[in-house]
Amino acid sequence: MWQDIVFTVAAWGLNLAILPTLRSGNKPPLLTSVGYCVCVTTMGGALLAVPLWFSGVTNIIGGVLWGMVAISTVRSQGSRKWNTAAAWFK
Repeated sequence: MWQDIVFTVAAWGLNLAILPTLRSGNKPPLLTSVGYCVCVTTMGGALLAVPLWFSGVTNIIGGVLWGMVAISTVRSQGSRKWNTAAAWFK
């Protein structure tokens, strides 16, 4: 299906755009990273169910990348207390 190719190319473009964030010292808020991780992985699962295999797998890879960003955010701010709502937005 041509739709699978279009979604796959778009998802790879977004995945490549995430890579500099992994190496950067400036991290997005934790809630942003976790939210994108959950949403992109869910979209990947939905695309696999259609079945649009390439775009589904590519979106799941994107979800994993966003999860890695979330983990690096937590590690970069190790002394911060994550048990307050405000900490998730900074």
